[in-house]
Amino acid sequence: MPDPTGVPSEAIADPACQRMEARAWAFAAAVLVLLLLWFGAMGFLPFSAELLVERAGLSPASAHAVATALGAVQIVLGLGLLPVWPDRVRGRVALAVAAFWWLQMPALASPAMWVDAVPYDGFPFLGAGQGLLKHLGLGALGFGLWAHWNGTRGGRRWALRGLWAGQLLVLAWIGLLKFTAYEARGVEGLMRNSPLFAWLYEGLDVQGASNLIGVVELATAALIGLWLWQPRWALPGLAMAVATYALTTGFLFSTPAWAPGHGFPYVAGSGQFLLKDLGLLAGALVLVAAARRADTRA
Repeated sequence: MPDPTGVPSEAIADPACQRMEARAWAFAAAVLVLLLLWFGAMGFLPFSAELLVERAGLSPASAHAVATALGAVQIVLGLGLLPVWPDRVRGRVALAVAAFWWLQMPALASPAMWVDAVPYDGFPFLGAGQGLLKHLGLGALGFGLWAHWNGTRGGRRWALRGLWAGQLLVLAWIGLLKFTAYEARGVEGLMRNSPLFAWLYEGLDVQGASNLIGVVELATAALIGLWLWQPRWALPGLAMAVATYALTTGFLFSTPAWAPGHGFPYVAGSGQFLLKDLGLLAGALVLVAAARRADTRA
C-alpha cells in the first residue's frame, strides 16, 4: 500500500512527479504571499477594527491597535516568503506563518464564534468561526513550505498529514452544517447571485439546495479521507475539492463580498473567508502531487 507522506530518495523519485510537486509548493507559497499581504493591508483600514469590535467585543481603541498590529505582522510575513530571500530564510518565515495561522484557532473557544439562536446554540453550530477552521490547512501550508525549503523529510510527512486533516475538517464540518436552516439561509445569497448555482433554486427550495451542496461536500470529504491509505482512490475527491474552492472563491465577483461602502480590493470578513479557500485549493494540489508520486512507486 503506497504511503503518500513518504519521501523517496532522489535516485528513485519520478522526475515528472518531482516537477509537479515543486510547482504545487511554489503555488502554495504564492497564495500565502497574496493572502498575507492582502489581509495585512486591510488591517490598517477602519473596517478591520470595526469587525473586531463586533466579533471580539473589543473597545474601539483596542480593536484599532490589534487590527494594526496583526496587519503589520501579516505584511512582514508575506514579504518574508518572497523568492528574493534564500530558501533557508524563507523556511524560517514559513514556520512563523504556520504559527500565525494556528495560534488564531483557540479563538474558537469564544462564544462569539458560534451560533446563539434556538434551536442552534453553541457547539457544533459554527457561525463566524467557520473561517478559523481553514487555519488548520493554512498553517499546514506554512509548515510544509518550511519542510520543503529545508529538505526536512519528517516535517514534510507531518505537513502532508496536516493538509489532509485540514481538508477533512472544513469539508466535513461545513458540509454537515449545510443541513441546518441557518446555514442554508447563509449560503442562499451567495448561490442565488452566482450563474453557476442559481439554477439550483429553480427545482429546489432553500433547504434542498443547501442539502445538495452538503451531500457533495461530504462525498468529497469521504473520498479525501482515503488519501492516507489509498491515495489513488482519493484523487477524484481532491479534484472535486479543487473545483469547489475555485467556485467558492468566484463568489467574490458574483456577490458583493467586499467591505461595506467599498469595492475591490477591500476585503472584510466574508471576503476574507472566501479568499482563504485559495489556501485550501493550494493544499489540495499538494496532496494531488503527493498522491501521484506515491502511485508511481506502487
